Amino acid sequence: VCPIAIHMENIMPFALLGLCVGLAAGTEGAVVKDFDISKFLGFWYEIAFASKMGTPGLAHKEEKMGAMVVELKENLLALTTTYYSEDHCVLEKVTATEGDGPAKFQVTRLSGKKEVVVEATDYLTYAIIDITSLVAGAVHRTMKLYSRSLDDNGEALYNFRKITSDHGFSETDLYILKHD
Repeated sequence: VCPIAIHMENIMPFALLGLCVGLAAGTEGAVVKDFDISKFLGFWYEIAFASKMGTPGLAHKEEKMGAMVVELKENLLALTTTYYSEDHCVLEKVTATEGDGPAKFQVTRLSGKKEVVVEATDYLTYAIIDITSLVAGAVHRTMKLYSRSLDDNGEALYNFRKITSDHGFSETDLYILKHD
């Protein structure tokens, strides 16, 4: 795990307080009903993602885990993420505005806009996020699996595989990120 992610985890224990159990089932085209942003705030590890951007037939490069802190700042969703790029850790801060429905957000970056949809979450252990963006003139979709913990993510991975399959991803499109 990126050293910045460990630091973020250490400064965010208060974010885990007050989280309540919420259950949402993810299906094709569905989002979390009655999404509660206050339960979603806090620290999340990125433990897997699904993408069709890779080159067919080539082995996937081993990717390391990242992390995300979700906060509310001045009526905006503030996202602080860490991830590995090549051989170093990157810290990125962006904001998101509410989209056209529950659990839908718009993230604007220099590289363009992204639509982010929370497809499924129980708020306490996992979240499955669907990200749509324009890449080289084509619509690109990535789905990400986030977890509150590095331990016992079997059920979250099962749900992720099912939901990504429902969205047209194959097992070869899935990347399980490495914890170091």
